[in-house]
Amino acid sequence: MAFAKDNEYPKDMIRVWTFGQPRVGNRMFSEYYTEVLGNQTYRITYQGDIVPHVPPWQVLGYQHNPLEIHIINKDGDFYVCQNTAREDLDGAYRWPTIDTGVADHVDYFGKPDITLFDPLIEW
Repeated sequence: MAFAKDNEYPKDMIRVWTFGQPRVGNRMFSEYYTEVLGNQTYRITYQGDIVPHVPPWQVLGYQHNPLEIHIINKDGDFYVCQNTAREDLDGAYRWPTIDTGVADHVDYFGKPDITLFDPLIEW
């Protein structure tokens, strides 16, 4: 983020896509991130993936940065969450943590193990 903020590099050429991202900072971090790269970041979440639920914001104050694209079923239907205040109840946060698990974390887009995702490979 420091590179994007402090350099003349055109920010409109930067794109950040995350899949099943955990909460990585507090409110100040989220606001700073949104200021620097908010319009270029797409945070993909899937059904009952547990990873976007950790660490718990209620205890430690962590929160996500926008924009969340929440895949709501195995057919690929999704909802674009525009809420920038804490958690959007129509996104991953709609799933109570008790109803989440690892299985949905390794099954984005019906493909096993999202860590193998490479946009240059055709499935």
